[in-house]
Amino acid sequence: MIGAIVNHPLFGRGQVLELRNAGRDSVVRFDNGIRAVVPSGMLSVLQTAETETPSAPKSFIAPRPEKTFTPEEAGRIEARRTIEALRYGLVPAKRIRELSVRLDDEKESLQRAFANTKEHGGDVRVVLGEYGAGKSHFFELAAQEALANNFIIATTSLDLREVPPNRPQRIYLSLMRSLRFPDSAEVGLTPLLEKIIAQPNYSEIQDSIRETFFATALHNYLLMRDTPDNALDELVDWMSGEKVFISDVRRNAAFKSKEFKIKSLSQLTTAADQYCYLLNGWGWLATQAGYAGLAVFIDESEHYSLLNQRGQERADNFFKALIYTALGENGRIGENDLQHQYHSHPFRLKDNSHLLLLFAVTPSANTFDYQRTLDEGQILQLKKYLPPAALDELMTRLYVLHRQSYNYDNNGQFLDVAQGLLECLDNNLINLRQVIRLSVEIFDLCYAHKDFNASQAVAELRRALL
Repeated sequence: MIGAIVNHPLFGRGQVLELRNAGRDSVVRFDNGIRAVVPSGMLSVLQTAETETPSAPKSFIAPRPEKTFTPEEAGRIEARRTIEALRYGLVPAKRIRELSVRLDDEKESLQRAFANTKEHGGDVRVVLGEYGAGKSHFFELAAQEALANNFIIATTSLDLREVPPNRPQRIYLSLMRSLRFPDSAEVGLTPLLEKIIAQPNYSEIQDSIRETFFATALHNYLLMRDTPDNALDELVDWMSGEKVFISDVRRNAAFKSKEFKIKSLSQLTTAADQYCYLLNGWGWLATQAGYAGLAVFIDESEHYSLLNQRGQERADNFFKALIYTALGENGRIGENDLQHQYHSHPFRLKDNSHLLLLFAVTPSANTFDYQRTLDEGQILQLKKYLPPAALDELMTRLYVLHRQSYNYDNNGQFLDVAQGLLECLDNNLINLRQVIRLSVEIFDLCYAHKDFNASQAVAELRRALL
């Protein structure tokens, strides 16, 4: 599939540059300039890599010379890519800090959560915000802050088909696929495994987790890491929660004994205890590898409201179990408040999980009862409105970015866009995501049509919305 021309429902047409996680994720360079890692299942193939255009034989085709760019040209290309993403209402990860305004209180709370996780073993934050209020933006900002604080991070976005709120195995799998590290560009569980077995005190780590899932996983990985066939991939898939034939994993394991049992991972909705135990264990092992812990980000928690009653009960149990796993005895939930599955499993490998848990929730949606289980300081309410000064600052940054992208200078005449957008925002006619998209569209119009100005655009917007 490498080299294939594909289409993505959001980013459009692009070319596959590489495959990751056994082909489950693809690195794609899209025609709009964005380069992203996306699930391979979301891509439709427009042209396979083997398809040749009717031209000269391959041996006679001269390699295309690689163009070098000046720093100014490179900056303009990067700015253009950012503008293309902003047209979708998305802020590229590289520009998150630059395009974040009025989040000082939220970032301060986040820093307290990092400190609590390092000092006391875990913490939880629920991020509240209506659609388009910037929850996903804040999540990416929080993820970058977590990486800067030496956490490894795992993120997932819930939905009813692929990652339902009441399916612990699906949520765990999605989190393991997304693992990111402060010191590595690789994604997934393998970099953590490599770093653990490279520790000088690895034998002591093994002794402290003897006869557990993690002892089995690490010992077999150490023995099989140079295996040339698929046995190692199957082993890592098993650790990551992929659907595997457990008989194949057991047969191909390098070390088999009663002390190192390879147990299957449950697919049941009642398996909250098993997957909380796994997340707790990876968080603790992350600290043994030199990291601050594991930060888990769960977005779109409002899909809970679309489950039937039994599904909501199972989702309730899993979300409460995650909070208990993160907070332990420092929280309001005790182990007796949670349901174990039939084959009882501990919720935690170690008392200090070093697990930071963040949920994104839409306040208007029916969701799990986080208010009973968390303190007021653990709930972050994203503000629905921007003060005029903050919106002016955001418009200025977008305007400067647009000017850099298209290399023009109009003496700041587009900066009065902020007033018109603020009026629409205050009247609850648009949200923050639409503010960004509309501002970029107005800048585009003013750039493309020299006889058009921002005042006309704002006037037309008022007539259409107010």
